[in-house]
Amino acid sequence: MFRGDNPQSLSYEQQAKFIQDRITNVEKNFGELCVAFGDYTRKTARLRDMGDDLVKVLKDYANNEIVNKSLSTGLENLSTTLTAIEEYRNCEVQRLEAKVIGELCQYETICKHAREELKHTMNVREKELARKKVLDKARERQPFNRQQVTYAESELLKASAEMSRTAKGLSEQTDFFERRKLQQLKTLLSNFVMIEMTFHAKAVELLTVAHQQISDINEKADLENFRRKLRSPEKQANAGISAKSASLASLMNPQSPSNDEESMNLRKIRSPEKQAMNRTSSLAVLMNHSPTQEEETSESEDTDEQDTSEETESR
Repeated sequence: MFRGDNPQSLSYEQQAKFIQDRITNVEKNFGELCVAFGDYTRKTARLRDMGDDLVKVLKDYANNEIVNKSLSTGLENLSTTLTAIEEYRNCEVQRLEAKVIGELCQYETICKHAREELKHTMNVREKELARKKVLDKARERQPFNRQQVTYAESELLKASAEMSRTAKGLSEQTDFFERRKLQQLKTLLSNFVMIEMTFHAKAVELLTVAHQQISDINEKADLENFRRKLRSPEKQANAGISAKSASLASLMNPQSPSNDEESMNLRKIRSPEKQAMNRTSSLAVLMNHSPTQEEETSESEDTDEQDTSEETESR
């Protein structure tokens, strides 16, 4: 790069244009790769979220299934296995973000820095050309003015030396840029393939387990259990309700009285007006009978007095 002394090499301008095109090409291609891998990772993350939703539905189905016990167990085991698969998928998403997308995103800054280095080299090159023009003018206009010509020659030498250093540094930076681009692109593509291989290997292993869990569902036993419950659904329902009611009553009344006493108390509580009427009628009866007894008592006393007086007269 920038070897102007070689007659077969390209000129500075042509070399600079070639480097500029390479930087632009790398920036464009790596940007498209970053967008594509980002879309792939986002869709993978969305697939992970949909897998989590599927696991939730399977768990709800397993918890609500009370007739087909084997099916309920199979769904519960399947949801656990799918949860493990989605955990590995989540690791896949995190690794893609760190080892692939993160590396690609750095090339925006790398390309910007390389473009700045190229711009600085071209500025030094223009400075060298300007010093050379000054020297040519001094030799044309004042060829015998050795002081001015010598000064122009010294400035040109300084500019040429600076250009040589800058060109050498740019050549090294460009070579390093190209080598790092190749190595990092190879590394991140290898990382992508290894991440996918790791996930799919684990997924195949767990999906094999899931297939076995589905095969363990005993449809004959579940169908027989369904038929048994279908023959006597009300009896089982009533037995279940009575058992639940008895357990609830025992919890609420640990020391309850006998059923007769409960019914009597309940009748007393439900008919307070009847009790009041009974108490009122009894009181009325007592009040109605009391004057008659007093009259009978007074009449008996009068009769006794008359008998006593008659006996006295006879005597």
